[in-house]
Amino acid sequence: MLTTTTRLPRTVVLCGAALLLATTACAEGHGKSPMELSEMIAESVRDSADTRMPGLGVAEAHFEPDGFSCDPAVDPEVPGLWRSHAPRETVVDEASVELGLIDADHERSGTVFATVTDPEGGTATAEAELASDEWTGLVYPDDFDADPLRSGVYTVIWSDAAEGARITCDGFEVD
Repeated sequence: MLTTTTRLPRTVVLCGAALLLATTACAEGHGKSPMELSEMIAESVRDSADTRMPGLGVAEAHFEPDGFSCDPAVDPEVPGLWRSHAPRETVVDEASVELGLIDADHERSGTVFATVTDPEGGTATAEAELASDEWTGLVYPDDFDADPLRSGVYTVIWSDAAEGARITCDGFEVD
């Protein structure tokens, strides 16, 4: 079984730095100091992250079975070395599938949610307790109170139950 591993990227910091450099270079004509521009950029980046704008890795993602990845990628909002698992071969003649999540750093525990989007766009969510030193597992559709498996691609978004912060994205395909 293959697993997906994600790390917290520095996307927001890099975007802010690039914007700061670009705006500082043309700061002569608008009367703003570099410090004022920096504060404006930081506020804009925070606002964008808070509203979950596409491009920051938190837009509605969908699983791409050919590359075993989600598009757009879900950048973890919870620190940790996150690994998830789902079937890596097309599921045929199965009534359910096993899904899992672990922090490979063994530092995180608590309640997590897995939200599964089915091929028609319907969603179902289940709750699980994440142990710091072992895989947390759920069975879809049994643990989700969802419809039986049908043909198509399913997307799984794992998130922290306390804050709703996204952890990672995974998925599977049913024939």
